[in-house]
Amino acid sequence: MITLPRKNILFCLSIFFVLLIGLHFVVKVPVAQAQITGLLTPPYFGTKYISGVFDHQYPTRYTSLTPSDVTGSVINRDGFTYTTGDCSKYSGHAGIDYGMIYDYVLSTHNGQVVTADWQRPSDRRYGLGLMVELQISYLGSTYKTRYGHLSALMVQNNQLVTQGKVIAISGNTGKTDGPHLHFEVRKWHEPPELPGGDFYPVNPYGWESINPDRPDDPWEIAGRPASVNLWQNRPSLSSAKCTYLSGTPLTPGNDPPLNPDLTNPMHRVIDDSDTDRFVQFGPSWQTVNNCGSQGQCYGGTYRWRVRASGDTYNSAYAQWRPRVHDLVVGTYDVYAYIPNQHANTVLAFYRIYHNNKVHWAGIDQSRFNKPGYSRTWAYLGRYDFDDGLNLLQAQQIVIYHDGDVAQEMAADAVALVLADGPPDLNLPIALGSDDAGPYPDYNCNYGESWQEIYLGRCYTGAEVVSGFRFSNVNIPQGAVISRAHIHFTIDGGPPIDPEIDPLLLRFYGDALTASPTFTQTNRPEDRSLTVAWRRWYIPGTDPWVNEPGQPPQIRYSPNLASIAQEIVNDAEWEPGSSALTFIVKPQPGFSGTDHRRVMAYERPGAPPGTYAARLLVWFDE
Repeated sequence: MITLPRKNILFCLSIFFVLLIGLHFVVKVPVAQAQITGLLTPPYFGTKYISGVFDHQYPTRYTSLTPSDVTGSVINRDGFTYTTGDCSKYSGHAGIDYGMIYDYVLSTHNGQVVTADWQRPSDRRYGLGLMVELQISYLGSTYKTRYGHLSALMVQNNQLVTQGKVIAISGNTGKTDGPHLHFEVRKWHEPPELPGGDFYPVNPYGWESINPDRPDDPWEIAGRPASVNLWQNRPSLSSAKCTYLSGTPLTPGNDPPLNPDLTNPMHRVIDDSDTDRFVQFGPSWQTVNNCGSQGQCYGGTYRWRVRASGDTYNSAYAQWRPRVHDLVVGTYDVYAYIPNQHANTVLAFYRIYHNNKVHWAGIDQSRFNKPGYSRTWAYLGRYDFDDGLNLLQAQQIVIYHDGDVAQEMAADAVALVLADGPPDLNLPIALGSDDAGPYPDYNCNYGESWQEIYLGRCYTGAEVVSGFRFSNVNIPQGAVISRAHIHFTIDGGPPIDPEIDPLLLRFYGDALTASPTFTQTNRPEDRSLTVAWRRWYIPGTDPWVNEPGQPPQIRYSPNLASIAQEIVNDAEWEPGSSALTFIVKPQPGFSGTDHRRVMAYERPGAPPGTYAARLLVWFDE
């Protein structure tokens, strides 16, 4: 055994105590710094500011767990108490508020959607209003993140989402004092007084007290879960308010677009002046005319009403209803135009009926098309729509006044834009001989220079076989075609016979890649047809009539991608010089003498080809 001198023993003990004291200061760093778990990324693009902080004293003010001695103060994560200023919100605030006006809300982690709805469906002015809640198990604990006061949702219940996905648009629904995002994290915790446990709010920024009089989090002292810094990348802030350090901002995105791309030919605008697709119900509606200049309204008119005392939200409402084949089957971004007058309600409640489903959006119209916030279109969300067939309920967008008494709500136009984006090719009929077919009278004479092209049967019952040729198609041989639609412009006035028969048609392709223009000796019915074909049903309730004073109506064919794919896969297909030609004829066995007509290349009153059919194609090389 080695015996040390007394002074060496004292020296070693002193070193030991110094190290012990040093270790004490090392481990007494703030909880947030000691436990960086890296779960969350920012709930928004770019840089925002914090308008309300997490209260570390009473973050359950509005629950059964609220202590009876709640004061008007807020304890911030820095350990100090605030009653006014940047680092306050209200006593019991369980989340972080970010200043966001109708902006993208991102999922902060991978997870499953457990709520995508109003916090209280019977009261859209309650609590967090329209909200999303995601759940994830992480490092042995289970968390929920809440995103509140939203205007539109991009996810549905039970959906799995990935980190950084746009899940909603921020807004002003629920109980708010202005548009913002309420972001909240809850952690599963089982305190002794609550058998079975519950989700309790925690501050994702952690507890980083710099107040020597309050080193420990009051929330944790009360037996609730400890707040911990959960950020993998902290949200970037416009300043260092409240000692919340910032991280690297996420690069802004533009999907979905917050303003409609009306240059995309696959869109449908329904204005309040469209008497065939817009209707208002209930009392007190008024109309404003001649307002289209300088963004005051869309299309020159809009409707509005004031909410009277005693009105329920559905005392009066308006609806925009697409007709059959106004849309193709697909996913659409939906928007509502907000006029700059008679639109000051804090909540216009929209119901979107789409493809046998119903979803919601809530818009504070007082924020749009006003000084300081110039956006005129409010984004209502992304929804899948059918072409109008095989539906159990009509597809429509309905608006209700759910604001305060004496506030005004406006109903103007809605826009639906195909979310696939503009087509890769937008091809016109290039020659008068590129669209052809018979005139459906009793002679059923064929021609290439009619002012309109017919679909269906002649008065004699003979088949109308029409053709539409699109030349110089620059698609690589073998490219994968996801969509191909023909855009038709209706040529029709009030029907002579109100009893319009339905039509059942078939689209084929000309199997010849070097398909020539139509002639008297090479008509549509003379072509060799593709194996692929598509059925198209036009119900009798859709007579294809242009309303007086309204622009000519558009109809879209079914998706002809399989037909185009067969032709483009042909070994003789030559990009830039081959043609895609489509032949339309009645479905075999479908009888009748009715027809519909579309404008041809030679339509008078406009430059040639203005209203002729167009081919829209989406493909990947």
